[in-house]
Amino acid sequence: MEGFLDELAKATPTPASGAASCYVGAEAAALLEMIAGFAVKKGQHSGEELVGRGRELRHAFLGQAERDSAAYTQVISAYRLPKDTAGRDEAIAQALREATLSPLAVLDLAIALIEAIREAEAICPKTMRSDWECAVVLCGAAVEVSAKNAAANFDGAAGVEDLRHQLDAKLRRLAELTPKV
Repeated sequence: MEGFLDELAKATPTPASGAASCYVGAEAAALLEMIAGFAVKKGQHSGEELVGRGRELRHAFLGQAERDSAAYTQVISAYRLPKDTAGRDEAIAQALREATLSPLAVLDLAIALIEAIREAEAICPKTMRSDWECAVVLCGAAVEVSAKNAAANFDGAAGVEDLRHQLDAKLRRLAELTPKV
């Protein structure tokens, strides 16, 4: 984690908020794993499946952080083309569209994670209620940052109406699923 934070702190375009949102999502997934693992230790075997889902989601969020940085690197490369380069505007628009796919993927992971976190509430030991609530809050933070990043990429991106609709649908679904804490 320290290595990532050192990279995030550098005055470079990547990693940035997109990758940071992925790490926050991974932390929420790790809390899910911990809660479910404690429930399993206390004899609640239904937590075993949640431990596995939490682990899968944690790794998926971490992998998405790498994809997010790579996508935004392409945006930077397109902007660095000389202004008189033929096709520069199209390259920027296409790179922004591609970069928008990453925060949308984070939202898909967040939907899966919040569904698992909701399931974990039933087996969450009372002493770990604040950990469960923290998982909800961290997942929400990953959602909020990803939504802002997707929206920011819309300006100047090519043909994003379908992506706007996807963003809206994912945010509506998350609003339905996310418990109030």
